[in-house]
Amino acid sequence: MRIIDAHTHLFDYPNYLENLIKTNDEYGIEKCCISGLGKLFMCVDNEGIKAAINNYPNKLIGAFYIRPGENEPKDIKNAHEEGFKMVKVTIPRKPYDDPSFFPLWELAQELKMPILFHTGVVTTLNNAPEERISSWFMHPMRIEPIANAFPDLNMIIAHLGVHWNEDAAELIRMKPNVYADLSGAPTGWRARADNIGMTHWLWWSGAFKKIVFGTDVIFNQIPQILAEDKARLDKFNIDQKNQELIFSKNILKMLGER
Repeated sequence: MRIIDAHTHLFDYPNYLENLIKTNDEYGIEKCCISGLGKLFMCVDNEGIKAAINNYPNKLIGAFYIRPGENEPKDIKNAHEEGFKMVKVTIPRKPYDDPSFFPLWELAQELKMPILFHTGVVTTLNNAPEERISSWFMHPMRIEPIANAFPDLNMIIAHLGVHWNEDAAELIRMKPNVYADLSGAPTGWRARADNIGMTHWLWWSGAFKKIVFGTDVIFNQIPQILAEDKARLDKFNIDQKNQELIFSKNILKMLGER
């Protein structure tokens, strides 16, 4: 079964990229969609991602990071021309559904670039009060007006909303162009959700068809995330066809690849 990691970051640590590629190869992860969020998140920036995908074009899929309120549509257009296939969004200056941001989403739809939206509380290098980061700006339901306005724009709610699991799950149930990943640290929201039972939120028939595999962890935690996800799907008797959707086919379809 093919495995594509739809949610990876390139941290600015010595030899990080080489260790990430080695780990992915060892555990059968064919490619990963990778973004850089800059110094605030201990990551490289978009230029660092551009260099990485040029060095490993068969291993990496570039996700261009934007901060709504600071970036313009032309930035997405330029990124697309440089080979980026996705858009990664977090810490907006205003709520995701602010009308001033709609030109960003419109261009992403036009260019067929899926968007990975961070939702929920953000972890940064420090509290960064000067950045005025608001999780409320990143509530999953902020994505609803975007989904309605741009029905051909595929979107992924990261972390199933973190602590807004129910809202995120209901949105992916109701909106055909909205998906979610279950990414995150092993001891974070996933531990709580698995203790309760992920099907508490993903309760309907075919719910896991709307899930995309992603890790969003340091490279040495990837094996644990992958093992946990496989065990969860087996526990809930998710068949091979649907597991293939989760691990590769959903994200590849969004990217226009096979």
